[in-house]
Amino acid sequence: MLKLDLAKKNVLTLAIAQGLSITSTGINIIHTGLVGIMLAPKPEYATIPLSFQFITVALTLIPISLLMGKFGRKIIFFLGVFSCFIGSLLVVYAIFEKSFFTFIFGAIFIGLSQSTQQFYRYAATDNVPNEFKSKAISLVLGGGIIAAILGPELSKVSYNYITEYQYLAAYLIAASIQIINFFVLFFLKIPPDKKASEVKRSISSILTQKRLILAVCAAALGYSLMSFLMTAAPLQIVNICKLGNDTSANVIQWHVIAMFAPSFFTGYLISNYGNRKIMLLGIIFYLFSIYFGTVGEKAYHFWLSLFFCGLGWNFLYVGGSDEIAKSTNPKERASVQGITDFIIFFSVSLASLLAGTLHSNIGWNQMLYISLIPLFCLGVYVTSLFFSKEPNTIF
Repeated sequence: MLKLDLAKKNVLTLAIAQGLSITSTGINIIHTGLVGIMLAPKPEYATIPLSFQFITVALTLIPISLLMGKFGRKIIFFLGVFSCFIGSLLVVYAIFEKSFFTFIFGAIFIGLSQSTQQFYRYAATDNVPNEFKSKAISLVLGGGIIAAILGPELSKVSYNYITEYQYLAAYLIAASIQIINFFVLFFLKIPPDKKASEVKRSISSILTQKRLILAVCAAALGYSLMSFLMTAAPLQIVNICKLGNDTSANVIQWHVIAMFAPSFFTGYLISNYGNRKIMLLGIIFYLFSIYFGTVGEKAYHFWLSLFFCGLGWNFLYVGGSDEIAKSTNPKERASVQGITDFIIFFSVSLASLLAGTLHSNIGWNQMLYISLIPLFCLGVYVTSLFFSKEPNTIF
């Protein structure tokens, strides 16, 4: 068991690394649909690179989790930083050469990096007291506030910095940030677990627990809806409503702030009120997001819609992640966390793939109405578990 002082230092290191990583991937998310429109042979293909990014995340989560179990988390985190660096430079080359194929290839490398980033939150819970895990996860995710401030501001000043090659400078900045991140991760110190010979419980017995199913569903839906709406929002703001790149960047900036700022107290709320109540709040925030997104097309409508979308993501994703982290012991961690995150990001990849196609064919408002269906289903499931005899925590 880690001493609490070292655990807190690791949380700080991982929070900074999280912020820098999401700054680079956030710059990509802000611009990927717009670069896609610029490079793709057809407008409906604009979000295909982002879909490949999330598909890569989904397909590599289990192998990366198993590699972390064998070699430790730190070396894999370094490889993730390097992958983001290479991916960003490939996108630079794609813009320079006007190559949609190279853009997709760069997105795959960024996806590989994003896959390693997903384990920052779990690394903060390794070998720490159970009562500290909720706070550790939420505080590491809270590091994303760095991205909320830096990402959109850097995007605004850089997207047209090289007028002949729009958005190229933004990806150069994304690559440069990962050089800093490489040095930050040197301060991470997680001693290896003393492994037992075999896992005590079977994977199926862990994954079929009602509360773990709820955790995965909440995290998957929270992340998928966020990706679904945030991928389409810049297309709607810039290309349909003609509100401009600066408006899009401001909306995304406050969206990302709403995603990560609550993390400074979400862990406290989970510890005091339980995951299920926090998940219900997340669903309510998403309902507000859909409402404001459908009542108008002015800048403040998008601002409110994406702001509440960010809050919904935080409460559902942090709540789900906390329960997943508490569901495993060190011997089960590598396999279970890889499988659960695979499910989450397979859902995210489908959502991002559908976003461009649906936006192009049925429009923004209809996309929001469709989002009500999974929210209703999750709300019913969460409510039903309030009457379950299973405890609200796993251990």
